[in-house]
Amino acid sequence: MNILTYNILFGIDKINYLDQLFEKLDCSSKIIQNKIFDNCNFKNCNFDNASLLTCKFVDCEFTKCTLNTIILTNTMFLGKISFENSKLMGINWASGSWPNVKLYSPINFYSCDISHSSFFGLALSGINIQGCKVHDVDFREADLSSGNLTDSDLYQSLFVHTKLVSVDFSQSINYNIDVVLNDVKDATFTFPDVINLLQHLGIKINGLSDKG
Repeated sequence: MNILTYNILFGIDKINYLDQLFEKLDCSSKIIQNKIFDNCNFKNCNFDNASLLTCKFVDCEFTKCTLNTIILTNTMFLGKISFENSKLMGINWASGSWPNVKLYSPINFYSCDISHSSFFGLALSGINIQGCKVHDVDFREADLSSGNLTDSDLYQSLFVHTKLVSVDFSQSINYNIDVVLNDVKDATFTFPDVINLLQHLGIKINGLSDKG
């Protein structure tokens, strides 16, 4: 892979990038427009507050990047998209504010912070969110069926009318999921946090208090 600098990337009118390595790019608060990235790797790049306009990412990987509060407009993610050890806080991945954002295939997050983001109403069957900080994330009306949400902290994340069929929540903590309002058929949970599922049923369980 070739290593491209920020000046090379934006100093020419090139549109298509194939099998490229982008390393230590500072794209913070920049506008990236009309670009197609196919099988590209981004390492230690800063995209904080950047605007991605009419871009396409196909089979791309992001490692140790920051993409906090990026703005997505007419942008597509295709094939296998992976983020690892990256920060992606405050992103609206959903169709609410930017109606032309499209997620055509599952996105993979490994050891990332995706807090304060929204996946409202998105079809993301098979999504991977593993070992992540997932605070205050909006999953309402999303389809996460057959997803892997293991070993993650889901503090104050919203699940309402969310399809969670066959989702694996093993070793995840702090989730608040109403089993009446969400489809949790064949989902997997682990003790002790699985007890949180019972709070919406209005029942009491004796013998679970901490005896020190």
